[in-house]
Amino acid sequence: MPATTAMGFDDLFEIGDIDMFLNKAQEKCRHKLRGKTFAGMEKEDVTQEIMIKLVKSLDKYDAEKAKMSTFVDHLIENKIKDMYRKCMSEKNLSVVNAVQIMCTDQGGGDESEGSDIALALGHAGFAYENFEFVTDIMENMRLNEREKQIFKLRTSGYEFVEIAGMLGVSKARISQLWKAIREKYEAL
Repeated sequence: MPATTAMGFDDLFEIGDIDMFLNKAQEKCRHKLRGKTFAGMEKEDVTQEIMIKLVKSLDKYDAEKAKMSTFVDHLIENKIKDMYRKCMSEKNLSVVNAVQIMCTDQGGGDESEGSDIALALGHAGFAYENFEFVTDIMENMRLNEREKQIFKLRTSGYEFVEIAGMLGVSKARISQLWKAIREKYEAL
């Protein structure tokens, strides 16, 4: 059995060692997920989703179209992208409607508590999950500081004109930067 550990996906699939094949695929998933974060999901959950997809897709494999290693690699990459999209579209993670960052001013004295930034939400766990979600997206997209600022404002519901006024640039420039942000997201 130790000889099978050095075998590739094609060889393992050909000899029918499905357990070793799936173990190797799971390790490949973990490797591809290094450095990536998913709001509200553990990496093991993502790995499990990928493995389920792989098992369901094995009967669709066609050796004439691609090598098994290519098939597995594409399946893993596509499922990771699907999981990001799923995070983006889930109703309970809707950033625009859930997270509002606002300055609170309780007016009184010289104490610093008057200008705290707070998340205005009904449920603290929900706020944390959405904040984590926004942070995960920004980190995985590798946005620079200006893009992060625009992303936060845009997902908070501000229009391009309002963002342009806040940052002291033209609406066209904000539109251009937003397009670049969208392209980075679509490249995930």
